Amino acid sequence: MNVAILGLGRFGTELVEELTSMGIEVLAVDSESARVNEVAETATLAAEGNVTDYEFLESLALKSYDSVVVAIGSAMATSVLVVLTLKRRMELRHVVAKASTKDHAEALRLAGADIVVSPEQEAAVRLAHTLGPSSHLGEYLSLGPTYGTAKLQAPESAFGKQIGQLEIFTRHNVVLLALLREDTVTFRPDRETVVEDGDVWLIAGDDEQLRKAGS
Repeated sequence: MNVAILGLGRFGTELVEELTSMGIEVLAVDSESARVNEVAETATLAAEGNVTDYEFLESLALKSYDSVVVAIGSAMATSVLVVLTLKRRMELRHVVAKASTKDHAEALRLAGADIVVSPEQEAAVRLAHTLGPSSHLGEYLSLGPTYGTAKLQAPESAFGKQIGQLEIFTRHNVVLLALLREDTVTFRPDRETVVEDGDVWLIAGDDEQLRKAGS
């Protein structure tokens, strides 16, 4: 697999490092030489140039990449223009774009972005759930306006009981997606599985129900 990243701000640079650590080939692109030099030894390829220049984009052979990430979140007009170019003019099959605001995200979707990510907003939502009424939940991830997934340490009251006996998964209409026990992950564990001290649950459901689940 290979991925091209256009824009090497903090988000783009961290993405380069994470993808390369996973063994994925990465093309890193930015208009500033200092940023390109910073990732030159990490990325598979690094290039300096203006991503609004169509001829420069063509020279990168982006059609050969599985995904292209437009990580220019701070410059709304530029990122929308680049997405339009990649999707409408170059007809790339998979473009991911970073948004800085809700309006920016909507503009990127209209421009044709296949996936739009809003790191700041998503981080704020996770933090709110960590600090707010659901502070007993860990690593919350929003799935929609009122739905999400989260990690929950199995409560002491559940120890020694079978999962199918627990009211938490019936009364609160919460779904158990996976059971984490030491270094083992079991997806959709059997109802007969006995809960042990140290178990961690990956659960999903309505936000209000998730809050009640661990209370």
